[in-house]
Amino acid sequence: MGLEAEAVLQGKTLKKLASELILKNISQKALQFIHEGNRSRYVEEAEEVGVRTGRPRISGNIEVIEQIKVLWSQNPRPSQREIAKIIDYPASSTKYQINSMLEKGELKG
Repeated sequence: MGLEAEAVLQGKTLKKLASELILKNISQKALQFIHEGNRSRYVEEAEEVGVRTGRPRISGNIEVIEQIKVLWSQNPRPSQREIAKIIDYPASSTKYQINSMLEKGELKG
């Protein structure tokens, strides 16, 4: 009930608020485990179908975007290069995405 009230007060859906709260308190090891597990499952599914696929663009990967938001809000904040290593995307793509999110106001500089 309290979580629902908080979601209403923040103008967020219950799912979005719960996800944010969980991601803010999850360890780096757990985040890496989740990311690696999702990537390997994606590759396994593609192999079953017999299709060669690449991973989604960073801008289209909602889990990675949420992970960037969590990492960016940490104190001390990891460098953009460290964030790139954690999310397993190229540093240049990560930097571009972070700058885009800063311009849109999704991240606070």
